Amino acid sequence: MKKISLSLLSGLLLASSTALWAGDDALEQRLQRLERRVGHITELMLEVQSLKRSNRELQGQIEEQQHALARLRKKQRELYLDLDERLNRQQGSAGVAPVAAGNAPAGEASTANVAPSNPSEHSISPVTPVAGGNAPTEDPAQIQADYDQAYAYLQPSRREYKKAIAAFKAFLKQYPGSDLADNALYWLGESYYVTQDNAQALKAFERVLSEYPQSDKAPGALLKKGYILDAMGKRNEARKVLQEVQRRYPGSSAASMAKARLKHMKK
Repeated sequence: MKKISLSLLSGLLLASSTALWAGDDALEQRLQRLERRVGHITELMLEVQSLKRSNRELQGQIEEQQHALARLRKKQRELYLDLDERLNRQQGSAGVAPVAAGNAPAGEASTANVAPSNPSEHSISPVTPVAGGNAPTEDPAQIQADYDQAYAYLQPSRREYKKAIAAFKAFLKQYPGSDLADNALYWLGESYYVTQDNAQALKAFERVLSEYPQSDKAPGALLKKGYILDAMGKRNEARKVLQEVQRRYPGSSAASMAKARLKHMKK
């Protein structure tokens, strides 16, 4: 009887041990599966962090490229402003006759679109008093000095375009009837153009064309209008304006530059 009890007890112990071992194996397998899942989740988290880091780097590169592009555009417009002055120096002694646009005399000379690098070459005549003799005459010397001061901000050695904008606006407000008003308005447009304020530049150049159609600044104002429309994505309007420059001012520097811009636009 005791032998049977011992055998039975041994069997029960063996069965329990086997069950325990089987339970340990199952638990081990579960732990392994959990570890694999945790490992997979960790890998995904690392990938997400890597993607975020890459995205930040790309964003930084995009911002750097945008800043570089803005600097390049500003530099390009500054170079054009310098070219404006160089072309004027070349044409200082020989004007180009534009095609009559309105009632302009056929032999009227034009310097295409620019003012001389030396603003003192702009001479103005005394302002004629209003009939009746009571209106005070403006001092031509003071008008010239104020214009020269505004123009000086555009010189390559300074390039203080915001100050130029303020100075030309003040000049136009104080001397709206001056012989230099068309020049001041044109260079106000140039100042806006260089600082990439296309909307204000366009308004200034359009005012030159509407208020001073016979000015020697009209060809340049029309040319810049075409440039700005192209920069604003209005390609068809820009082409029409640049073609009008060629038609109205054949042989001028403005016409040559319009032709070059049209050729570039085709590419």
